[in-house]
Amino acid sequence: MSSTSIPQTMKALVQHAAEHKAEVKNVPVPKLDKNEILIKVAYVAQNPIGTSISHVVRANEVMLIPASYVDYKMSSLGMSPPNSILGFDFSGIVAALGEDLSNPFVKIGDRVAGMVHGGMFTDKGSFAEYVRAASDLVWFVPSNLGLRAAAGVTATLGTAAQALFAKLDLPYPLSQPERPSDDPAKCIAIYGGSSSVGLFAIQLAKFVGYKVVTTCSPRNFNLVKEYGADVVVDYHDAEVAIQEIRNVTSGRLTKALDCISADNSAILCLKALADDDSHGKRKLVQVGPPTVEAEQFAKERGIELDRLMAFTLFGNPVTLGPGFTVPASPSDRAFYAKLNHDIPTLIEKFGLKPNPITDMQNGLQGIVDEGFGLMQSGKVSATKLVYRVSEV
Repeated sequence: MSSTSIPQTMKALVQHAAEHKAEVKNVPVPKLDKNEILIKVAYVAQNPIGTSISHVVRANEVMLIPASYVDYKMSSLGMSPPNSILGFDFSGIVAALGEDLSNPFVKIGDRVAGMVHGGMFTDKGSFAEYVRAASDLVWFVPSNLGLRAAAGVTATLGTAAQALFAKLDLPYPLSQPERPSDDPAKCIAIYGGSSSVGLFAIQLAKFVGYKVVTTCSPRNFNLVKEYGADVVVDYHDAEVAIQEIRNVTSGRLTKALDCISADNSAILCLKALADDDSHGKRKLVQVGPPTVEAEQFAKERGIELDRLMAFTLFGNPVTLGPGFTVPASPSDRAFYAKLNHDIPTLIEKFGLKPNPITDMQNGLQGIVDEGFGLMQSGKVSATKLVYRVSEV
């Protein structure tokens, strides 16, 4: 292993040994496995909460909490083992290289960003002064983007890309953006366009030539238009919103992404889709677990309803509770590795924009003192909370 000068211990935000809360503690700096690099963390981002924290278990099934709001929930719901390091998103400087790297181009001193599966391991999590990550599951931060902005990109961009390209089968972006199409069938509805996942999904869909119809609150109409939305609909009156979407898409909508997955968001999306498959297979993808009502309504209408979980992008089995394990997904990992390779191109050549940022104070301690409370109260909207961890 080659490295710069690295301390033996570091500060990290870990799950309390006995209670459902987090605390900042001194812990050992993680050792590296094969294909891993060690990053000195400059900034971390907290992921906005996206749905109610109730009904975590249904019919003995552990709900699949997506990475878009998992930082707070895994701790507060007791899903994280004692002393596990919390946190997904990070940016920083490569400090050490392990052996047998899949990414032969990474070197000490590189500016990188990424996400790890925080809240599950005592030696891996982004809310720390150092984080270990697979060499091919980080991306090089281009010169036109700061580490501060890069910190909040990966988890929600990965979720958006997984939904659009792996689940909804939109064409993957190539070297040049696709030309916009006037075909109403080449349109996608994105529920929750002002969410962190939604803002990335809007941009990615536009890159491949899709017309984007999105829902959000009127206060965020201008924001989603700045990120590329063609038509914006107020979701508060569901029936009006459904009719607006159907009018814009001439009743031929076949693809929808629900970035909120709460209340009746899925029902609104399902009703906005075309009446049959004559214009293409109809499908709704949700970032969270569907309700029983949504599953039944989708079945009655003959619409495919799918959900995703960013955990699968790591390619490992995911245990979310006693007796509930999501199998390993090598194909999801391969997709995620390709995405990480391409993120600099999406930023430099396609103009991909990070989410708006709110700068938070007091580093890791600030996540406990203020960040988790903001998440619990639902006061975070259309922004990423970013914390400076260390000088790099």
